[in-house]
Amino acid sequence: MKRSTKCPDRGYSNGRRALALHRDLEALRLLRAAVDELGPGDRLLSQRLYWLGIALLRLGRRDLAVKSLASAQKLAPRGHARSLYGRLVNGYGMAKSSCEDHDDFRAFYSVQAERYLGGRTAFRDEIEREAVSHALAGAWIGIVASGLLDDLDCAGKLQLYRKIDAGIPSVLAETRDSRAHVIPVDFRRDRRIGPADRCSCGSGLPWRLCCGRTVSPSEHPRG
Repeated sequence: MKRSTKCPDRGYSNGRRALALHRDLEALRLLRAAVDELGPGDRLLSQRLYWLGIALLRLGRRDLAVKSLASAQKLAPRGHARSLYGRLVNGYGMAKSSCEDHDDFRAFYSVQAERYLGGRTAFRDEIEREAVSHALAGAWIGIVASGLLDDLDCAGKLQLYRKIDAGIPSVLAETRDSRAHVIPVDFRRDRRIGPADRCSCGSGLPWRLCCGRTVSPSEHPRG
């Protein structure tokens, strides 16, 4: 009987090797498979998510790289993933851009788009996407001109974004409030968690940078 020589870690090792040889698409495929083969509590998962994040960064997919590193650093708060995650994200937990104003708008857009979409993960078509984007861009110009964002840190801005009604046309917004919103609560202290409070998962990061980070639209599966 022929003995199997298949090793569970071979795909991961081959993925690391492909990264070293700058075969980034091959590395991405292998490392994704290596992550998928582990259970959520596996001690090796953080390491594999970290290298998957590196592959995504090499390919210019910064939002998805942040998503991978966000998961990795929760599992290993004092490892390389935490350090890299801290360098890559802005004050909302999104991939950092070159302009703080752009970061603010992207966070506002993501919060409002998530509210509008309700239970959906994507817009129905480009017409809907364009209409919503136009409405949000107009609302953003008004917010900046009003001075409401002056002297606010990211935690304060995030709270403001969640209170604002951006005035998306009602004909499009049939599902905008259909999903229940999650209210973060620290049950050990019996109180709600604010954006700047430490996350209750134990990562040591503020909630807005950890379990409550603002998710970029590109991180959602395409519908």
